[in-house]
Amino acid sequence: MPKGVFIDKRLKKRRRASSSRRSATMPKGVCINKRRSKKKPYGVRIGRSSPYYATVAEAVAALEAYRAGKLKKRATARAALAVKRARDLAIYGRSSATEREVALALVARWQATIPGRTALVLNDGTKADVLLRLSEEDAWLPVQLKTTSGTVKGSPNTWNFHNVTGYSGMCVVCWRCDVGDAWVYNGNALNERGKLDLSVTPRRKNCELALARDLNLDALVQWLSEQAQAQAQAQAQAHLCRWTTVTEHAARHDFASAAQALEMRGIDAFKASFPKHHYAFPKGQNTQVDLLKDATTRQQFKTARAASNGAAGFMCDLHTCAGRDEAGKQLKDPYPAGAFDELVAVAWVEDKAYFWIIPAAELEAKGYLQSESQPGKTCLKLHASQIGVQPNPHACRKVDTWTHKYFHSAA
Repeated sequence: MPKGVFIDKRLKKRRRASSSRRSATMPKGVCINKRRSKKKPYGVRIGRSSPYYATVAEAVAALEAYRAGKLKKRATARAALAVKRARDLAIYGRSSATEREVALALVARWQATIPGRTALVLNDGTKADVLLRLSEEDAWLPVQLKTTSGTVKGSPNTWNFHNVTGYSGMCVVCWRCDVGDAWVYNGNALNERGKLDLSVTPRRKNCELALARDLNLDALVQWLSEQAQAQAQAQAQAHLCRWTTVTEHAARHDFASAAQALEMRGIDAFKASFPKHHYAFPKGQNTQVDLLKDATTRQQFKTARAASNGAAGFMCDLHTCAGRDEAGKQLKDPYPAGAFDELVAVAWVEDKAYFWIIPAAELEAKGYLQSESQPGKTCLKLHASQIGVQPNPHACRKVDTWTHKYFHSAA
């Protein structure tokens, strides 16, 4: 090379790569490569390969066949596990719904039996399932519910309750759905016992550990009322209190999972940033809706994280758990179309919340929600010009930053 002249090989590669572009008139997913032979200039991305075809129709047909194959593959895999999934749902799938039914029944009976005394069913994931009001002040007795549908297989006189630890200072109610009564325990005693699950046989050790036994719903309400009255009277003398009194706000933010606590923090920040709307938690248990806006708009909240390896933008998971395969591996499915009305993704940057509010219709149009015609996607890339790493403006393949128009800063 003459002095002062150099070769930029990157520029050469960039020009070569830029020869394959998707024309504005091309169907989505199809590009035209002018540098290729004129016989097959139309390309599509199928998995890790990029085949080319003679006509646009052939390219579109190949792409549709690939997508249909993905749907069929997923359906075949799920069908093979259908028997196991049905068995698992029969054993485990009703536990959350059953607990919510018992909680609603308990609250209804409490309010009918004790006029003027409020009770609440809490949102998903909190340590307490029910709050019983102790006085006119914001002081509540937290109650954790555990349910079982019937006796242990092979042991017709033993009932098993799962995950009974981690409820210090709480009243833990273990409800037998088949009998319609409860054993009541002190959460501290269950923690000291040191075992995750609790198997109860009448007149045996774990039964004797209970503070109260064989309580039907009316008797349970009466017993809890007595505990609430004793707690209210003992509040002035902390050493006499058996239970930990909480405020409603504290109970709604007391999670065992750090991820759930962060999601609730995002919900609080969102409500504070958009205060003109009315918000409420859904009545269902473990639904695909986290918040109701103005009673009609179903919102799903996700916590966004910075893209890995220094890539531009943020990422948020967009999937539901779909059981486990025969090897015990957790299966995940994209959200189905119609599951919610708006996705609210929350990114935290320097302890400040930022939001993307994306209509579900837009997600479905972009192929993110699962339906009969598309497999859906389990992760969403988010972009905003105000925060995070920005896309390289000189890259040969431009980043689709369509999510930017749904971005909102915190108030």
